[in-house]
Amino acid sequence: MEDVESGTIRRRRRKSSRKKPTTWPEYWRSAVFGQHLFGVMSLIAAAYAAMILYETRYYTFNYPPVKIGMSPSEVEYLLGTPDAVEDGGSVTRYSERGRELTVRFGPDGGMQSISCVAGTPAPSTCPEVRGLGIGSHEVDVLRTLGGPSRETFDGEEKTMYYDGIGLTLQMRVLYVTRIEVRDGGGPIGYLARGLFAMVP
Repeated sequence: MEDVESGTIRRRRRKSSRKKPTTWPEYWRSAVFGQHLFGVMSLIAAAYAAMILYETRYYTFNYPPVKIGMSPSEVEYLLGTPDAVEDGGSVTRYSERGRELTVRFGPDGGMQSISCVAGTPAPSTCPEVRGLGIGSHEVDVLRTLGGPSRETFDGEEKTMYYDGIGLTLQMRVLYVTRIEVRDGGGPIGYLARGLFAMVP
């Protein structure tokens, strides 16, 4: 008889411990709050990761307002008539307020790369990539993108190649002087750089 009564008491205790909180103070102290908080934090983390990956992928193929693969007609529609056309139309140059653009087209006619350097008058109007622009410090580049795939040096100048995301940055004494977005980036590259960007 005593065993039956003790079993009944234990069941009642388990049921009472699973009872849903009915007041805010009970909710804050309950395990339900911890579960809800974990769920919300997981959603926030997933949204942040998706945003970083999307941004990294976007700049792998885009340099606003144009993007890799566009035809000469599409590029001209967005950038206007070029100031100079070279190599039978495979290279076009634009001289605009605050920037100098060079666009290169591949054998298939699609835009292969676009580069930008500061023009006159200052300040530079070159679009930024992942928050990096003309004049960004090398420390900010490394903090945002990590180490480059490879580097070349020429006196006071250094070129940093991020092959996985199709990005090249030319530096002069620690500061960005030229930005180039080029064909060659892919999922493995932008996923790796995106994951790096999530690390605090």
